[in-house]
Amino acid sequence: MKKIIFFLSIVSCIVVLSGCEKGSDYYYAKYLNEAEIAKPGKVDSIQILPGDNRALLRFRVGPDRRVTKLKVAYNTSLSNSINTKFIDLSGADYGSFSEVEIADIPEATLFVEVVSYNQAGDSSTTAPVVSTIYGERYRSVLANRIFENISTVNGNKRINFLEESNKPRDATIFYPLQKTIVTYPLASGGTKTVELLLHSNFIVASDIAASGEITHYSIYKPVPESIDVFNSNTATVTF
Repeated sequence: MKKIIFFLSIVSCIVVLSGCEKGSDYYYAKYLNEAEIAKPGKVDSIQILPGDNRALLRFRVGPDRRVTKLKVAYNTSLSNSINTKFIDLSGADYGSFSEVEIADIPEATLFVEVVSYNQAGDSSTTAPVVSTIYGERYRSVLANRIFENISTVNGNKRINFLEESNKPRDATIFYPLQKTIVTYPLASGGTKTVELLLHSNFIVASDIAASGEITHYSIYKPVPESIDVFNSNTATVTF
C-alpha cells in the first residue's frame, strides 16, 4: 500500500512540474507580433531658401539605402490645397544634399513636409519646415537710397547719398539693403553705371557731365538665404 501511495505522489509531482514548465519565449512571445518595425530613415538638415514667388527646398538624404523614394508635400497659408512631388533616389543621393525647386508660389507662408518611403511602401516620420515667400507686396515697400547732392572734393566730383541710418556698424552683420545702382551722364557723352555699397555714402564721378539726370535704384535681399534679390523703384534726379 505504501509503495502505491509513494508511486502516485511521484506521478503527481511530475504532472505539477510539467504544468509549471514554460516555453523559452513565454515571457516575450506576446510582444513578438507587436514589435516596432524600423521606420525608413528621414531626411535631415531641411531648409527652405525663399525667393520671388518661388523657393528652393534643400535637405540631406539619409544613409538608409532602404529608402527608394521621397514625397515632398507643400501648401501655403492662403490655401488648404496640398501639392506633391515625388523624387526617386539613386546610389549617389544617399548621404548627399539635394535641392527641389518649388515655383509659382503666392506671397505667403510656405509649409513643406518631406517623407521617405522604402520599396514596401513603409514611410518615415515627417520632416517639416516653414518659411516666408516674398513677391510684389515686399517689393512695393522697398525704399531707395536718398540722393543728397553733388559736391567737389580735391577737384573731383562726388555724387552723395544720405547715410543709411539703420544699417549695422559691423559690415559682417546681415542687412536687407545690399547696394544701390547709380547711372549718371558723362561729360564725353553716354552714361556710366556704378554700384554704391551699403557702407559707402558717395560715388567719385570726376567724369560726370555739367548737367543732366542721375537715376538710381536699390537692391534688397529679405533674408540672408534668399535666392532672389528685389529692386526698389527707380528714382531720377535732375541736376
